[in-house]
Amino acid sequence: MEKEKLCLRCMRKIGNNATCPYCKSDNSGLQNEAFLPLKTVVGGRYLIGKAVSENSEGFTYNAFDLEDKKSVSLRELFPEGMLSRGEDNYCLVNVGKASDFIETKEAFLKLWKKLKSIKGYTALAGVADVFEDMGTVYAVTEFLGEGQTLREYLLNKEQGCISWDEARVLFMPLVSALGELHNAGIVHGGVAPSNLVIDSKGKLKLTGFSIPDVRIEKTVLKAELFEGYSAVEQYGMSTGLSPSTDIYGFAAVLYRSLIGSIPMSAAARLTNDKLMIPGKFAEQLPAYVINALVNALQILPEERTPSIELLRNELSASPAAAGTAAEAYASIYDEDDGYEDEDDAADYSEQSGEDSQDSAQNKAKLKRSTVAVFVISVVLCLGILATTLFALKGCNKDVKEDISTEPTETEGEIDNNHGTNPGDVTSIKLPNFKGEVYDDIKNNEDYKYVLVFKTEYIDSTEERGTVVSQSRNPGTNVTSINPMTIVLQISNGLEVPDVIDLDVKSAVDELKHKGFKNVKTESAMVAGSFADSNKVYSIVYEDPKTGDWAEIPSDKRLSSGDVIRLYYYGEYVETTESTTAAPTEAPTESTTQTTDNVFADVNGGSQEP
Repeated sequence: MEKEKLCLRCMRKIGNNATCPYCKSDNSGLQNEAFLPLKTVVGGRYLIGKAVSENSEGFTYNAFDLEDKKSVSLRELFPEGMLSRGEDNYCLVNVGKASDFIETKEAFLKLWKKLKSIKGYTALAGVADVFEDMGTVYAVTEFLGEGQTLREYLLNKEQGCISWDEARVLFMPLVSALGELHNAGIVHGGVAPSNLVIDSKGKLKLTGFSIPDVRIEKTVLKAELFEGYSAVEQYGMSTGLSPSTDIYGFAAVLYRSLIGSIPMSAAARLTNDKLMIPGKFAEQLPAYVINALVNALQILPEERTPSIELLRNELSASPAAAGTAAEAYASIYDEDDGYEDEDDAADYSEQSGEDSQDSAQNKAKLKRSTVAVFVISVVLCLGILATTLFALKGCNKDVKEDISTEPTETEGEIDNNHGTNPGDVTSIKLPNFKGEVYDDIKNNEDYKYVLVFKTEYIDSTEERGTVVSQSRNPGTNVTSINPMTIVLQISNGLEVPDVIDLDVKSAVDELKHKGFKNVKTESAMVAGSFADSNKVYSIVYEDPKTGDWAEIPSDKRLSSGDVIRLYYYGEYVETTESTTAAPTEAPTESTTQTTDNVFADVNGGSQEP
């Protein structure tokens, strides 16, 4: 019944309509024979809809998860020339292609398992499942069928482009996501408008992941490159892919979004290296954005912005990054070269990157516009002036970072203890805070003038109050001249469920289901009471600071490793010495050992359930 109610393209419920009233797709047609037939079920739960994209690695389908009752995107490994479909659509390896398919399959599994392990980045579609079936491998990701590609979004704009203010909000989460991919050893290699989707919430999502063999020429698979967005090393250079490959693609996409035109192909730029920015855009865009584009769009990978962290700094108007860029401009500027017409365009070409002392080999100086030189010179002068005043006067003013450049999606506390140290400039390498106690971090004098902490408290099985993750990569150089804002996700522990009046077994099961690892039980006889046996009447935990048993905190949250003890009613025993009812407060060690048998241990002490 579920199969008949879905549109096989947008996966919405359409009843018995042959044509979808939402996406207008005809649901009576057949799928191309290269694809899995419509309504095939793979992995025992995923209903195949229409194929939406393909390359030499395989096919991507809109699909429906029959267990979770939701739409998903499903990627099928079906490398061109290596597989054929046999009986019941089972994949058969073509003669002589077994070795190639095994290597391709291993690369596919490695890529998608790494992607599945990456969580918490809005610019990445979540990976729900990776499994083998039908003789090949499948990856299931978040459904983005209701969104539109960045290419479609820009084409629908009246000017064909967007402002830097809009681009900053849209693209900065993607910068963070690319940094995390590179940390995991993943280079996307296909960052282009057609692989970027704006979802129904207005968030930019990176899609189109493929194994490295698809992102470079001269491999066993046909390359899928994107003219104007693919870097020169993807056209068969021996250097192969690196993080700077994605930096080039990202910068090309940002250029297209801000300028409204596709950059010249990297292959063409090898012989005619010009990067033109029309004058009206050169006047509107911040100088640091132009500088970041120039550095990230260098032809040769060794001359390009080497890391996402540096790209982030340049797009955030970091003074250190701006000073370095201005110095580079000054070193390659030559009055005798002249400029393009100021009214038509501001010509920003790439730095040669060769050793300036070897002047015989460094003659390929390219043109620069007067607008760029003037703006960069002003930035350089202001930077030198500010640094000089700071050194001479020991300025005590707070140095504020424009944290709006990288918007975060969570509200958090801001530890406003940052400012310029009145003494020497403080410089540190950003530590890896994971597993450290946040209170210790924020009180550490080493970070006082260089880091601005924003916090997000999340449910976690990690020790309560410790750092689960951080938004910035460890190892980055940070100084008090330009304090860095960093978002720390802090473990808020787990919420203790209400188990009072439950039978002891159900209470233990509930606590362990919630993630608590150390649950102990103790049975007690209660005089003067006719309570049911085995019902929990009190719950306490071992305070890690004092070692004493204490009541559950008022916010009802504990670390998953905290020791929890449940007291439950034993069988009724009548006593003439005392008719005291069961206490309403948590029992202490002294009360459990009284001689009037109000809490007489009938099981010989604590026991594990």
